[in-house]
Amino acid sequence: MNKVKQTIKSDLWIILLDIVAVNAAYYLALLIRFYVGGNFRPTVSYLLDDFARFAPFYTVLSIIIFFIFKLYGGMWRYAGINDMNRIIGANIATTIVQVLGTIIFIRRMPITYYIIGAVLQFIFVSLIRFAYRLAVIERHTLKGKPNAKNAIVIGTSDIGHLVLKQVEDSPAYRPIAVVDTTGEMTGKMFDGIPVYGMDDIERIIDEHDIKAIFIGEAEMDSALRGKIKGIAEEKGVSFTDNTGYLTYSGENEEVVAVPAKAASKVIPFSPPDIGESEISEVCEALRSGWITTGPRTKHLERRLAAYIETGRVDIDTEAEVEKWSNRVVCLNSATAAEELNLRILGVGEGDEVIVPAYTYTASASAAIHCGATVKFVDIQKDGDKTTHMPEMDYEKLEAAITEKTKAIIVVDLGGIVADYDRVFEIVERKKNLFTPLNDHSNPLLDLGSRIQAGLGRVAVVCDAAHALGASRTVGWTGKGKGERKKTYCGAIADFTSFSFHAVKNFTTAEGGASTWCLPESVYEKNVTDTEIYKFYQLLSLHGQNKDALAKTKVGAWEYDIIGPWYKCNMTDIMAAIGLKQLDRYPGLLERRIEIIKKYDAVCDELGLKHLVHHCEGSDSSNHLYLVRIPGADVEKRNIIIEEMAKAGVSTNVHYKPLPMMTAYKNAGIENYPYTYDYYKNLFTLPLHTLLSDDDVEKVCGALRTVMGKS
Repeated sequence: MNKVKQTIKSDLWIILLDIVAVNAAYYLALLIRFYVGGNFRPTVSYLLDDFARFAPFYTVLSIIIFFIFKLYGGMWRYAGINDMNRIIGANIATTIVQVLGTIIFIRRMPITYYIIGAVLQFIFVSLIRFAYRLAVIERHTLKGKPNAKNAIVIGTSDIGHLVLKQVEDSPAYRPIAVVDTTGEMTGKMFDGIPVYGMDDIERIIDEHDIKAIFIGEAEMDSALRGKIKGIAEEKGVSFTDNTGYLTYSGENEEVVAVPAKAASKVIPFSPPDIGESEISEVCEALRSGWITTGPRTKHLERRLAAYIETGRVDIDTEAEVEKWSNRVVCLNSATAAEELNLRILGVGEGDEVIVPAYTYTASASAAIHCGATVKFVDIQKDGDKTTHMPEMDYEKLEAAITEKTKAIIVVDLGGIVADYDRVFEIVERKKNLFTPLNDHSNPLLDLGSRIQAGLGRVAVVCDAAHALGASRTVGWTGKGKGERKKTYCGAIADFTSFSFHAVKNFTTAEGGASTWCLPESVYEKNVTDTEIYKFYQLLSLHGQNKDALAKTKVGAWEYDIIGPWYKCNMTDIMAAIGLKQLDRYPGLLERRIEIIKKYDAVCDELGLKHLVHHCEGSDSSNHLYLVRIPGADVEKRNIIIEEMAKAGVSTNVHYKPLPMMTAYKNAGIENYPYTYDYYKNLFTLPLHTLLSDDDVEKVCGALRTVMGKS
């Protein structure tokens, strides 16, 4: 009953027009048949009285029949067989009612009356529906938004309703159609908007010049979501998924606990950008039978090696397998990569590792896992003078090096490459303090001893969790001093770790990688890349000297356990994501640059300090957009974060300094004043490739509004 009431309310004008139509049809039938010479023939004038007597009953019965044949609640999108059949069926039923009703209760009318009336009624009822459909579409095409872009909303649940309202309220978009993924509402109206089926999406985009697709269906599976995103990419249409950021619960997806501005989309901070190509490759990996470390992991390692050396993703590494092998190791996290870097180096108990106080815990915890002592170093006041990245104070770094120092962790925070020329110059000057490990009691310590002896100095270890694809013009690398040239992160420090976590520019869901760049003097100690690679494999697979791929060879089942080590290998499922991410990576970086330019403009306009991702001799991977508020303290910064959230923009802080954390509080944040000063007025804007141009404008607008209040 409620559904009928809702239909009557939504289609009242159509019902009223139908009432006129069914009566006009048969009245005109009488006129056409018996109106001669400007007058109705008097000999049959009684027919008009009969028509008038039966009309009320016929009207009521016709409307009931129209409901039965579902002529209401629809939008009549096609002049096709399904819609025509319903109209024809309803017309036949009402014609039978007209014939039998008049014969039984009034009198038999002329046959021409029934024929002409039925034909006219069919024409009128059809015209009403298709005219209504055209009027609705035209109204939504022109409705008060002359410069708005045409949009589609996917979903007809309560979430879809919220998303549709958001799009309607936006001056930038005009909802032209709603798509029902279940097919239950196809052909009907949803808040006055025509509802189509999934098969119609591409046609609608082409016919109505659609510029944006908004997802408003929480129960949609990932494959369908990926399919829609793929269509959007193919058609050059922007794609926004709102469903992850609205609160909903219950069997009927009843929206609950929604703030006053819930109709506005919340800009998420850092969702992963996963497309149909990644999903398909994962499916292929699952079908292949290789779901742990296998051929895809090895392929990704070779492609990453080529990318780190050249900055290109189109190199056919399988044509030169030997050239690109044994140079990168893929693991299950960047933290594992950092720890294995230090273990390969032979860092252990009694050693010191220098870490910037301004970083994430993994930079320090990896050294602690190895048994080393962490020494924190303050950053430069207000960060690097050019990039504003919270970079170590190099004078304090040099002063912190002692006889116990075995490694310096340099952090390329936000994707900006640090000043490695300075770091290498410092460790070269401090060579006289360095005593290499000399422990050959087991194979791992033997390797570390030879590497340290070959380096003859403190190792420079890069935490490049944010920096895949970043570059800097440098003269120094792990290989030694040479010609100054553009060099990609991973080919600068002695050892480098990357993160492929879900929030990173390049993701494998979880994951990371290690690589190395060592001087010739190391290889003169009988160290080879193959040996280094082998020990990463041993460390990541329980010390087992054969992985599953190696054991597939005939008669190669037997293996040995070299040491009681760890389990942190990458799987082929993760690598499958990475292979397709790498195909897309240059485009993803370009999109981030576009967003950064807009953020730079608004921050400069508002007098806010921010990272400078691109300057002479330095190109960032554009991972984080750090903003600092001059003169603000922690309380004011936190208020701004809250106000941005109220405006629908998620922000973050990168990072709370390690000496402020419980695990490291003994270091005392008061000993790192520049680190604290940098942190206290800092917040991070969302920077990711799922941001549409309108999302970026919303972030900029919110920043202007919030800073205007502060």
